[in-house]
Amino acid sequence: MTYFCFIESSIFGVPHMEPLVSDSLEDAVVEAEALLKAHFSGIAAHVFLGEERVATLRKEQVRAQPTLGNEDRQGGL
Repeated sequence: MTYFCFIESSIFGVPHMEPLVSDSLEDAVVEAEALLKAHFSGIAAHVFLGEERVATLRKEQVRAQPTLGNEDRQGGL
């Protein structure tokens, strides 16, 4: 099953969605973190597997901790 990332924006009302190439949750979170850093107006990234949200990253977390542990990444669920 494919992981998807939804990037919330401070300027757009509709989240930007991208499929992720990762095969594991850990890799999907790393990929979502990179996408969030790349979106200037991004405020949060939500990782989904099917219809289930499996991780959330906030821009503040990404700036404060460039490399997050699993427990920190999933703390925003």
